[in-house]
Amino acid sequence: MAYQRRTQKNVLISMLFKKLLRTKYTREDGWLSELVSMNYDDEPFNCVHTYLVSVNPYMVRANHYHTKKEEWIAPASGKIEIHLENVISGEKGKLILDTHVKEYEMIYIPPFVAHAVKNNWEHEASLIVFSKNPEDKEDTVPYKVTI
Repeated sequence: MAYQRRTQKNVLISMLFKKLLRTKYTREDGWLSELVSMNYDDEPFNCVHTYLVSVNPYMVRANHYHTKKEEWIAPASGKIEIHLENVISGEKGKLILDTHVKEYEMIYIPPFVAHAVKNNWEHEASLIVFSKNPEDKEDTVPYKVTI
């Protein structure tokens, strides 16, 4: 394959692009697809795990927390309402991430903070979730966040 040919300085030559196929998981509330992950050999992105998540209009996704995993959530399109609850202290919060505002914001969610994302609007919205760890079903604890 031409894209594997390198110069002495380890620079790729003769490469236009390389397709990176991903599975798209579709449900009633939207869809999700891994973007980059240590589960793949996509140098240099094998040290983070990333999902692109869609949220259909008027639907809620997530409703869980993690015991180990930290997550960074960034809006990719539209507006998302995020409901949070610390399952240890009981502290609750709500915020809106919106791609249409002047200052772009993303959030960090530590372990033991339950989260639910809600699309209260008539258009599909999407967000990108980053973590240092791949998905671990045993680390994802279902939890109904009050909305």
